[in-house]
Amino acid sequence: MRTLKFLLQKEFRQVFRDPSILRIIFVMPMIQLLVLPWAADYEVKNIQLSVVDHDHSTYSQQLINKITSSGYFILEDYSPSYNHSLQDIEKDKAIVLKNFKSLPESVQHAIRDYCKKSKVLHAEEL
Repeated sequence: MRTLKFLLQKEFRQVFRDPSILRIIFVMPMIQLLVLPWAADYEVKNIQLSVVDHDHSTYSQQLINKITSSGYFILEDYSPSYNHSLQDIEKDKAIVLKNFKSLPESVQHAIRDYCKKSKVLHAEEL
């Protein structure tokens, strides 16, 4: 307990001896309170959406247009059947195959290495 009391006394002397430390103690938290709310954004955007439309009516087209025009969703796939869409999503092919060529070369190489061990995604499909 004496050691803790000694350390506290030493630190308080150091803080009051150097005025720049005192400024840092009060200014830095205020700057963080002002800057961090702009940096941290919990809004979800660019959700990749796969649509299976069995109805093909004007109402279903309006619904799809309204969803995609919100800015939160990107229409990735307009599948003919539910099973086809579900298989692509389960295998992660819907995302990987569409975006593979736009990825950096190092990431493409890492995906090809992963494909060698994967039972779902095969390198020849890329």
